[in-house]
Order: sequence, then structure tokens, then C-alpha cells
Amino acid sequence: MNPFVLSAALAVAIKGWGRQNHAPACRGFTLMEVIFAMAFSIILGAAVITSLVTSQRFAARARLLTNARAIVQRNMDAAMGVAFTGTSSTPAILALTSSAGVVCDDDGGTGSPVENIQVLRSGSNVLVSGTLLRIVSAEPVIVSGTAVDASVVVRRVTFQIDYDYLSQHYTFSETTLRSSDLQ
Repeated sequence: MNPFVLSAALAVAIKGWGRQNHAPACRGFTLMEVIFAMAFSIILGAAVITSLVTSQRFAARARLLTNARAIVQRNMDAAMGVAFTGTSSTPAILALTSSAGVVCDDDGGTGSPVENIQVLRSGSNVLVSGTLLRIVSAEPVIVSGTAVDASVVVRRVTFQIDYDYLSQHYTFSETTLRSSDLQ
């Protein structure tokens, strides 16, 4: 017998093997195929929704950090832009503080010292409360191991904002050096 005819006959026999009735193959999907397809779709949909929710949380945290940075940067710009002639007339924003710092009132003393940080979440504007600290210390000016004239006044200025979001604590701070305007 020809091996090609034998393999074709075997393929026809295997194709129909295990079927109870010999109905045509074009009658549709079986119930098990539909159940498996639905289960796969549900599992895939749950995974997609979970990843979308997670990405939205990360995006909200990033927006919140951006707004916290803006508050710190705004105060840093105010400290760098204020007139500072030395120790005889020190502006309040450059006044020396303890190493723990002082709570800074960002709105100029007209409200509470709590900073409201905006974050757009789920289509609505949510305010997250934070505390802004100002830490100012005097910096010695030393050049090549020798102290420079005492009339040069340098301040190390740090602004730090602390806030809680989604049961986690966050901190952002920036530090700069500021020297007196007259030298």
C-alpha cells in the first residue's frame, strides 16, 4: 500500500475519532469553548483594570510631588530675591532658626501654617495638607583654610514640605546658599 494513501486514511480516521455524533463541523462553538473564552476575557479585563488603577495612583503621586516642589521652589525664590544687606537688617525669611527649623506660613501670615497641595484625582480637585519648614543657618566662609572677612554673611536656607497621601508619608526639600548683597 502507498504510504501517502495510508497517512491520508489515518488522518481521516483521527479527525473523527472521539466524536459521539457525526454532525457537520460548522455548527458553532461548544459550551466549554464559550466558558473558557469568557473566563479568559474576565481575567484579562481584571488585569487591565488593575494596571490602569495603579498607573492612575502613580500619576496622582507625581502630580502631588510636582505641586509640592512648586511650593518649595516659590519659597526658595522668595529667599533668593529678597534684599539682604547683612546682619544689620536681616529679612524674616533669612532669619536664623534652630536646626529643627520653624513652620513657615507660605501665604504671608494671613492663614494657618498648613500648606494645601492640590492634586487632580478621579476628575476632582483634592487638597492634601502638608507642613512647610524653613531652616536657616549661618555658614562660615573659608577660602583655602583661612576665614574670610566677617562682613561677608552667608546663609544656608532649606525649605522642606512634609505631607501624607494614600497612607504614606512624603518629604521634599531644597537647600541653597545665600550671601549678603553688599560685599
